[in-house]
Amino acid sequence: MKILIILATVLFSLTLNAQEINGTYFEGPDSLSFNNNHVTFSIRGNDALGIIFVGEGNYEMVDDFIIINTGTYSGKKTKVDARAATKNDTIKLQLFNQDGYSIQGVRAEFLNRKNKSIDLKISDDSGIILYKYNPKIASIKVSDLLYDKITFEYEANTDYTIHLVTNRVLEDKVVVFKLIDRTDEKLTMKLLSTDFKRTNPSTSHLNKLEKKTKAIIDRTRSFEIPTPEFNFYN
Repeated sequence: MKILIILATVLFSLTLNAQEINGTYFEGPDSLSFNNNHVTFSIRGNDALGIIFVGEGNYEMVDDFIIINTGTYSGKKTKVDARAATKNDTIKLQLFNQDGYSIQGVRAEFLNRKNKSIDLKISDDSGIILYKYNPKIASIKVSDLLYDKITFEYEANTDYTIHLVTNRVLEDKVVVFKLIDRTDEKLTMKLLSTDFKRTNPSTSHLNKLEKKTKAIIDRTRSFEIPTPEFNFYN
């Protein structure tokens, strides 16, 4: 009898997780919008920094985990504009936010061909970084805690204007949620990773990830489909 109960429970769980998720679920300003096997999301991270991660892609269910493989994001993204350098011996970077205001305190890391750091500079109160040309520079990584981050290839005799969006755009990443409970109107889950380093992860990999993050991720999220308001006069 116990074996039958266990089998019934397992089969019910498998049936539940095999069903597609559809609809747009909200938790405060955060959202997950499912349409067939495609999902678009805007979610805050697990820390207290308030970073908002956005992205879209296909998803799959692996046991009680939701795996999102993000692709090209169709919303606002960080933009890099290149132009001929004003000085051949100087690299000029100018940093703006998505509204066109200069950003002070942004990190620019100059990298060699092996992706190793050569030097690090910080933008001034005008959002400008000036750096002496170095032929070893192959790429530049721009990042800030409150904005998106981007790494782009450097071409000699080129200056760059970078417009950073406030959201952290996730493209070509593996995002992992642990699904704790599910109804037609509500998803209860935890965000385990916004950049899992395994493609096509197995249940074993996902269980190890959950165990690894258990001590530092204790926030359970409840995403719900809003209930339509009843209008008495209609």
